[in-house]
Amino acid sequence: MIEPLPLIIQAYLNDLSFKGRKETTIKRYMYDLLDFHKWVKQNCNGRWSLTKDELEFFFYDLQFKRGYHIRTIKRIHTVLKQVARFQKDRGQTELRAINLIEPPELTVEPLSPSEWITIKEEHQLLRSLQSTYGLSEKQSETFPYYQARNECIVRLFLHYGLTLQEVAKLSMKDVHFHLNQLHLYDSKGEKRTVPLSKQVVSLFFDYIKTIPEPVRPAFHSHDPFFVAFDFQRKTYHWSYADQTPKRITMIAIQKMLRLEVKRARLRKGISAQTLRNTAILRKLVTEASIEQLKLTNGYTSEQSLQRFIQTTNTLSNAQKSN
Repeated sequence: MIEPLPLIIQAYLNDLSFKGRKETTIKRYMYDLLDFHKWVKQNCNGRWSLTKDELEFFFYDLQFKRGYHIRTIKRIHTVLKQVARFQKDRGQTELRAINLIEPPELTVEPLSPSEWITIKEEHQLLRSLQSTYGLSEKQSETFPYYQARNECIVRLFLHYGLTLQEVAKLSMKDVHFHLNQLHLYDSKGEKRTVPLSKQVVSLFFDYIKTIPEPVRPAFHSHDPFFVAFDFQRKTYHWSYADQTPKRITMIAIQKMLRLEVKRARLRKGISAQTLRNTAILRKLVTEASIEQLKLTNGYTSEQSLQRFIQTTNTLSNAQKSN
């Protein structure tokens, strides 16, 4: 049974029918919008008023996780822009951020140097994460509580290539300390295993120990692994509605990373995606196979890795010519 769409979408499809659009066209739009609505429910609690970053994350999922053809992604982008225009005419603005982003190009281009970080930038970021440099006296008081958490998050992006969504959704049951592993699950429930270094597992333990016992997530439970921090009360948040520690949101992780990048005096624009790109490129450079990358990073097709493959080829050719 197909789940009903929000009323505004039903109204949009009715408007297309009134304008005489073909039934096949309307049905295709309906399936595109149902797919988008399902993603919104899974990733944004059903909230349609998405930010630019959240919409970019949706299109990233289509291109690099699901392996959609660029033409299909451009079509979906067009559909969402039309819905945004329809909403605007009726005084509604849920999808207005779609006008801030462009669809991907039909040709796959290598990553630009701004889309990954160098070894020097990595060292600078990690040193800053472990220091109180740039913090006020008040900020320095709370720093020991969340320092290990923030470093864990950054290392999962930078060294293991996890996505923003995967990091935010991690639960205690997904972290197998005794095996030095993470178990991640895709939308179909399929498991993939990410091996962790002893250093990172030790950092995980350090982070868990900084959380006071009354609000500490329980081992082997569905409690969130990364918990939101309350800077006013100098402790971790508790969700009374769910009776569990309060899960950190993707938006909060993005904000944390922006602040840490600024504190490390690095260039603007370094994001979770930048760090993930870095992890994948380094794996390719160290001759990890395409199949290994698909298994450890959750890609479903080689097409999804084409930008990374082209980038490593470009870098290799540049080194040979020097």
